[in-house]
Amino acid sequence: MKILYLCLGLVSLLLGAGCGSNNGGVPGFIPKGNFSNASLNGQYVYQIEGFDFSNPNNVVPYREAGVFTANGNKVITSATDDFSEGTGVFKTVSTGSYSINNDGTGSVTFSNALLGAITLEVTMVSASKVYLAEADSAVNAGGIAEKQDLTAITAAPAGTFVFREHDINLNTAQSSASVGAFTLTGGVASNGNRDVNLSGTLSSLTFTGSFNAPDPATGRGSGTFTDSTPITSTFNYYIVDANNVRFLAGDTNIVGQGRAELQNGTPTLSGSYAFGSKGDTGALGGVNLAGRFTASGGNITAGARDLVQDGGPATNVSFTGTYTQTPDGRAVLNLTTAANSSYVVWMVSPSRGLFLVNDANTVQDGSLDLQLVSSFSNSTMNGQFGFLMDGFDVQSTPKDRVGTLRWDGGGKLTLNEFTNTDGVPSTATLSGNYAVSANGRTGASISNLSSNLIFYLISGNDAYVVQADSNVELNGTISKQQ
Repeated sequence: MKILYLCLGLVSLLLGAGCGSNNGGVPGFIPKGNFSNASLNGQYVYQIEGFDFSNPNNVVPYREAGVFTANGNKVITSATDDFSEGTGVFKTVSTGSYSINNDGTGSVTFSNALLGAITLEVTMVSASKVYLAEADSAVNAGGIAEKQDLTAITAAPAGTFVFREHDINLNTAQSSASVGAFTLTGGVASNGNRDVNLSGTLSSLTFTGSFNAPDPATGRGSGTFTDSTPITSTFNYYIVDANNVRFLAGDTNIVGQGRAELQNGTPTLSGSYAFGSKGDTGALGGVNLAGRFTASGGNITAGARDLVQDGGPATNVSFTGTYTQTPDGRAVLNLTTAANSSYVVWMVSPSRGLFLVNDANTVQDGSLDLQLVSSFSNSTMNGQFGFLMDGFDVQSTPKDRVGTLRWDGGGKLTLNEFTNTDGVPSTATLSGNYAVSANGRTGASISNLSSNLIFYLISGNDAYVVQADSNVELNGTISKQQ
């Protein structure tokens, strides 16, 4: 399976009419919240992914990561930005500015990066978590920033980490998804095991590696992994805290990023989980998925999921299945669905795991989280949430959206969003309705946007979301503002 990335117009399977216009309004809407410029204060690790279409004849994916410092008073005192379009990682250092509104929305600007100044529209979930969407022309990108623990960044991380990575090989036009685990001690990675879906073919590899000492000011470092094929890959890493590390691929012709999370507790799959994933088919971003299931004693029950693949939705599909697992946290799920039916999960803890889908026609990866409510209802969703969604709108148009989503606990909601559609920014405030099922599957209809926004609730604070409209490929997450 090969991916199409040279021209978004080649992604023909996404052509057609559909939802996604940004007009309308909510009379009397007033942004609410307790955020201010002082809320963004400290050092943050960020990752964004998107497309550069400054050359319409050669549209390419890119990944960007780095560390910025906000002073709590509208100034970005330092921004170290790493940018990759597959020709290596290019580093720039600059300063900038920012502004935060009372509802947590706002903007962050870095004065200099490889493609020039960067403006990010943001929505703060808390002082420690910020959703991002790039607001510049000729690019589309979305991502997240997380506050750094400065006590954890002076040395390479230590412990056993579960990781996930998604890469695109621009030379072969193939994508790959990886999940696995490794142990890191004194900068040396050992006991590495990973499962790889390379363009629809699954393999299981071992690997070793090394992490160079990080910059003590930013927690940014570099490293290598060498697997059993043997292939050596290079990367930059960014320490968020002792439990979380983020990655940016550094090899020529490779565009990719990932994450690692410290394994803790007994990493056993048992309970009810919500999950979400995204990935590629013959088109970049050609598949999005969200769902939930219950795992117990080797059996999967009460499964439900919503999938959009190459613009075709399959909604509220029920499934059961079986699974096996080993003491290192690796579990293999086999489901009764007709497609996307095999999953390899590496558990971070009993309440969280990272996974890939073992499917010949897709390359996708994601995460799952233990549901914290035994029976959900409309009243579960009450309050204001930050949200982030990215992917493709109609006619394979790249789209990123960020903003707030206000739930009233009784079936009504209000969306206040910024969107970047094919490099064109816009804003909208829209009203809608929602209905929560006991298993956490929540259907929402928002005027002038979509009648099929599907949320799978982790709790009353967090959820995965997929837009289950025809000819649209958008998914993301929401988190309650704090």
